[in-house]
Amino acid sequence: MFGPRGRRWARLTAATIAGSALALVTAAPALAEDPATGVAKSVKDSSVTLKLNGEKKSTSALALKIGRETVPAFCIDYHTAVAIDGKYQEDTWSDAQVKNLGKVQWVLTHGYPNADPAQLLDAADATLPRGVNAKKRDNLLYFGTQTAVWHFSDGVTLDPWARGMGLTDKNEYEVVKKVHDWLVANATDKPEPKAELTVSPASAEAKVGEKAGPFTVAGPAGEITLAVQGGSAVDAEGNPVTSTTNEGKFWLTRDGAGEVTVTLTGKGGQVSFGRVFLFTGERAAQKLILGGSTGSDVTAKAGAAFAAAPVEETPTPTPTTPAETPTPTPTVPAGTPTPSAPVTISPSPASGTGGGDLPLTGSPVATAVGAGLLLLVAGAVAVVIVRRRKVRFTA
Repeated sequence: MFGPRGRRWARLTAATIAGSALALVTAAPALAEDPATGVAKSVKDSSVTLKLNGEKKSTSALALKIGRETVPAFCIDYHTAVAIDGKYQEDTWSDAQVKNLGKVQWVLTHGYPNADPAQLLDAADATLPRGVNAKKRDNLLYFGTQTAVWHFSDGVTLDPWARGMGLTDKNEYEVVKKVHDWLVANATDKPEPKAELTVSPASAEAKVGEKAGPFTVAGPAGEITLAVQGGSAVDAEGNPVTSTTNEGKFWLTRDGAGEVTVTLTGKGGQVSFGRVFLFTGERAAQKLILGGSTGSDVTAKAGAAFAAAPVEETPTPTPTTPAETPTPTPTVPAGTPTPSAPVTISPSPASGTGGGDLPLTGSPVATAVGAGLLLLVAGAVAVVIVRRRKVRFTA
């Protein structure tokens, strides 16, 4: 059997082996395949006429046909014509060289088509005109989002509706303007979505009662779900979580010693909204950014090993013999005469000696008095005896 120290080392060794094994079996991140390609399309019956930078401008919604799916796309290059039916290929933000793509990503996250339409209208305090159907509603939300994208990518201003310019219906125009204004006013920087889903670190270790992590996620835009086995996923405050986002963080916990694994899934994240698409032809053409996500789900895994917290051994107290307490020595206050040992003075022989002796007091005096009394009694007895003899002699 192990002693206390041996058991502690055994627990630490077991935790180390478990952590190493967990690192070996943790699945590698799901990598994207070759860059996605798509064909630029103009959406039928989507044309609107707006006042942009003080000028009348008619434009239609755009989309990219990727495989069998047609996904909304947005222009991020206002001053260049789009290559309709031209081939576009997925690329990175740095290669696109477009300003403020972090804020554009926020606009896409909270605008069309990723936000709930009713919630977006409510946030923008916009009211749909009577008789507007879902398709028309979505088109108005699209252009509220597109004009906000242009604000950040190209500095384009959406002017208020003006009479006599042949613009879109005033009430519909107001929906576009309010959605645009709300998105522009609230936008903050968001990270570039990745073409793959990864989590770092792939494995971690902790003691029971502690949090393992943080685990940092890099992947597509949108919600990334967390499926945990053997424990729980929590946020920085320890609250349970079931999902995260690109560049989000989470921790793993467990009630007892053992392992926890988590599987992360980005729905349709193989080609994520916020990915840039550039024209593959020779001539210059408009740069596009994907508005929705498409493709198969992407996944990644991570885990943590939890070891029992070491038990603090309480040392057995060793009995000790209390040190002898020295008897306190009385302290004589300053100025108090120190008493000397009593002196016994022998009674002097009959008087006649010199008179330099001190008078006797205390016990010696009592002794002298007692001796004197004995002498008196003896004298009295002697007198009585003498008198009797005289009587007998006279008779």
